[in-house]
Amino acid sequence: MAVLTPLQLRILHLRVVDGHTAEQVAIKLDMSPSAVRITQHRALQRLREQLRAAGETT
Repeated sequence: MAVLTPLQLRILHLRVVDGHTAEQVAIKLDMSPSAVRITQHRALQRLREQLRAAGETT
């Protein structure tokens, strides 16, 4: 999780843990819903890359 920006962490928490929609998160963070979705996508992609890299070193 240390590879994520504070904004990415916040969005993932609001979307995944709290279960808010992109529209609800957008209102909370003063962003567009599409910006929320893009930021979430990039955060998940970064986490996937980290998990793959960790798997290659073990």
